[in-house]
Amino acid sequence: MRFVTLFFGAEVAKIAVCAAAIIPGNSPLLSRDVITDTTAGLPHDLAKRDAYTCYGGNANVTDCEGALEQLQAYEDQTFQVYSGVCLNWSKDTCNVRFCAQPYVARTVNRTASWIYNWASNSLMECVRGGQYSLMGDSTNLNGNGGTYRLHLEHARPKRG
Repeated sequence: MRFVTLFFGAEVAKIAVCAAAIIPGNSPLLSRDVITDTTAGLPHDLAKRDAYTCYGGNANVTDCEGALEQLQAYEDQTFQVYSGVCLNWSKDTCNVRFCAQPYVARTVNRTASWIYNWASNSLMECVRGGQYSLMGDSTNLNGNGGTYRLHLEHARPKRG
């Protein structure tokens, strides 16, 4: 948390600003720490508008493969994801999360095989290198542009 000083005439007000607060597995927005993390590289271009980046560390390949297996079971089922909503598949310390960006005017429609193919290929390259990954249809992965974000991210293991 940091304090920002604002000047209103002769008055000075201090406002606390929380930088990048995220509720794991439920937030449609990405923490700014993902892009400013010293281990994060510049986004890699994929398709016409798609890009991805690697970030963080200690990614577990086995857990991410397990989460992807759950997704693969849906094969060609089409998901209609509404603005600000995320779909999650988790295995221990890895979460596969597909989110419709906030402010999109229509549902984001993708098949399970489309999500699986991108996540198991391009994004798993990051995980195999020990990092988590993020993909979207905007090169500014930290902004609200584009229609979706696809994450392979750290998930806290569920405790019984």
